[in-house]
Amino acid sequence: RAPSSNPVKNLEARRDVSKDYRATSEMKEMTDDFIKDYLGPGLSKAADLDGLKSPAPRPSPRKNSTAINNNKGFANEAVSALQATEDYTKVKLNKGHTQKAVKEVAGGREQLQETLLVQIKGKQSMQTRLVAPNFSSLNSHEVFLLITPKTLYQFNGKHASVLKKSKGTELVTSITMGREFKCQADKATVLEQVRGSYLIKQFQKHLKITSESQEISERQRDDEEYEREKNGSNLGYILDDDMRSFNLVPELSGKRLKQARLLDTQIYCFDYGPEVYVWMGRTADRTARRNAMIAGRQIWESKPRPDWGIFQRIPGSLEHSLFREKFKDWPDTNAVNVLKVKVPNVPKKDALTFVEMEPCDATEMRRPLPEAPPGLVLEMTDVGRGDGLPTDLSQDIFGHDVETTGVKMWRVTTNGYEEYNEISYGEFYSGENFIIRWAYRVMQGGKKQEHDTGRDRAAFFFWQGKDCTIKEKGKAAFATVEVDSERAPQIQLAQSTEPPAFLQIFNGSMVTFHGKIDSGDESRRLFLFRGELEKEGSLTQLPSVRCSYLRSRASFVLQDGDMFYVWHGCKSRAHTVAGSFSAANKLAKRLFPDSKPTILELQEGREEKEFWAVFEGGKRDYYNLQNDDRMYARSLRLFNLYEDKKRFVYKEVEYNGRVSKLAAPHPFTQADLYLAEQPALFILDAIYTVYVWVGWWPSHSPDGELIANTGSANTDFTERYKLTLQTALSYGELETKDKPEMVVVHAGSEPTEFQCLFPWWKEWDDIPSDLPGPTSLDQELKKFLQTEFTLKELQARPPPVVCDPLRLEQYLSKTEFKAIFNMAKEDFKCLPLWKQKKLKQAQDLF
Repeated sequence: RAPSSNPVKNLEARRDVSKDYRATSEMKEMTDDFIKDYLGPGLSKAADLDGLKSPAPRPSPRKNSTAINNNKGFANEAVSALQATEDYTKVKLNKGHTQKAVKEVAGGREQLQETLLVQIKGKQSMQTRLVAPNFSSLNSHEVFLLITPKTLYQFNGKHASVLKKSKGTELVTSITMGREFKCQADKATVLEQVRGSYLIKQFQKHLKITSESQEISERQRDDEEYEREKNGSNLGYILDDDMRSFNLVPELSGKRLKQARLLDTQIYCFDYGPEVYVWMGRTADRTARRNAMIAGRQIWESKPRPDWGIFQRIPGSLEHSLFREKFKDWPDTNAVNVLKVKVPNVPKKDALTFVEMEPCDATEMRRPLPEAPPGLVLEMTDVGRGDGLPTDLSQDIFGHDVETTGVKMWRVTTNGYEEYNEISYGEFYSGENFIIRWAYRVMQGGKKQEHDTGRDRAAFFFWQGKDCTIKEKGKAAFATVEVDSERAPQIQLAQSTEPPAFLQIFNGSMVTFHGKIDSGDESRRLFLFRGELEKEGSLTQLPSVRCSYLRSRASFVLQDGDMFYVWHGCKSRAHTVAGSFSAANKLAKRLFPDSKPTILELQEGREEKEFWAVFEGGKRDYYNLQNDDRMYARSLRLFNLYEDKKRFVYKEVEYNGRVSKLAAPHPFTQADLYLAEQPALFILDAIYTVYVWVGWWPSHSPDGELIANTGSANTDFTERYKLTLQTALSYGELETKDKPEMVVVHAGSEPTEFQCLFPWWKEWDDIPSDLPGPTSLDQELKKFLQTEFTLKELQARPPPVVCDPLRLEQYLSKTEFKAIFNMAKEDFKCLPLWKQKKLKQAQDLF
């Protein structure tokens, strides 16, 4: 057989090579000879090695260059090692973790505890702070992270919000992926307070017990107050020029900073109470780095600090999550980076580099809405308007009935909540918060059965008045959690946004008074009626009794002591007239249960003198439709237009109380416009007039920071504004019977006829007073057709709305451009960008 060309197979075929190890007598004799020759004549075999007490002196390889040859090929170091008799089993190495790991760093000692307890608390400006690793630090309203060398726990208080839990999960990911704080845990053990278990006991073992009570605190501190206090106590320092001490910088103190404030050439020290960090930029001076820790240690020792605190050096680009969370905009280091790959062999003209947005489809916008708005879904069951769903075999829908079995109310107080008087059920106040438990039963089959089998269900609504503070609204949410021991669905309701299912609970007797419950009784009050069905009707008290609140398309109830006037506008529909009179009767019985007050109905234009005498200042002129012969037989429609993923789209604002074939006089409120993200753009179809409503540029963010409008932001808004005008023009032209008037209005300068399209209107704060008044849509569109402007017009701030703020010079005429820049537009474009910028700045065009 011919030998193989594979060397491995040839080696395996050899019979003179053993495939396993066998100790032979010759090898044992060689070992004993080596011990005798090199380790001394007194040792004759390997077992006598234990008798050695000290290693032989270690020769220098430089002085004994021939030692290897004299020792038969073995170096002196190898011989010395074989002669050593050190017992390494008794040697104890320093552990990587101690109870307080302290090390020297550039002359200053870092301090980092082995066990860290981090609290996550806040709402808009979430605070991640180190707290004492004691059991008493825990709170049922917050989220905590317990970090040890081998374990990581996330403790979720039973009242903790979803935002806090989400932030905790985000920090856990950062700690485990980056092995931060020397934590070797691969994942976190998530503990829910409501689930008492063995794991929670293990979690508690890491915490100190400082009191006899081991109950987790239920006391809560207001999140917003906590955020203000923590942000206000932040101190920021920068290393001075002599690189020996830190100087306090007011611009870096008393607030939560942005990451951009950190310069790579500087060294900063940030004092967060129990946490002090010395942050070193990547290109900071080396000498400054050595001195910074000594100077930072002086700040650490300048005031009493807890022994569980942190004093640490933070190199630039190696920040851990606890430091990053002190800044408001630090990017997520765990985010997945998407590699953008350029597709080959694609013609440049076909590459998707810019997508030009188009106006919305006006034909689609004019399509009629579904007959009924979406119902309220509870426990995966659509309860409709509160009475169930009808059977519709054409749509394969088998209906069900919903029956109310009980109602209970609580009023949220400063210290908790209290039961509401049953005779006052249905009474609400704009300055109060209420909790309503609705007990109901669902019966299948489309009709009530003699022996219904539906189980008893419940839902909790926490109703929030429009005049309540954010703190008071937060208390209502927490109180609902405490009241709801059944784990039933919880629904938040803002005043004037109640769904029909909620309104039907009170069968048309709901009334919302202005102010707080202890404001005192008023003898004169004006109420507006809202609701398309009698059992869904409600009355809302207006802030004052003034003629300016009257609307020709609505019905009102005016109270003067025990006298009630039901006033119907000249365009009020029949269902509104009937519903308002029924609501007035129920209000009169509520306020005067032991007497029979007088109720008088009045039509607009046929009022009695006694009616006008009740108003403040008597009869005053107000906007009305008495001289308008047109019919208002359909509801208004409202559309919000915005950009979404480089597409210009719209979303219709839907009125949840809508009823098919019944015209709602005032389906929308001012809040629908003003509480949208600004600057917003809306189209309001008011039947005979189509309005384009333009929002305002806010000067401050929700956090209170000043907002600077950039040129690109203005350009984007200008494009959206142009598309909105074009959409509104197409929308109006589709009206075949009566062509509507097209008007553009701006926030803060709406005309009276526009304000009266809403049930009530008030002056809004923080809106610029220099916004333009109403203009025609055609006039606004003509501005976008103008292509040339004078130098003076372009120097105005803001510049013309059609102009791109980044290239204002291109809107000059050729003659004026050459006179100003002494060159043609084509030559100007060939200049370097820095030179173009310099020339434009000289003419105030940048």
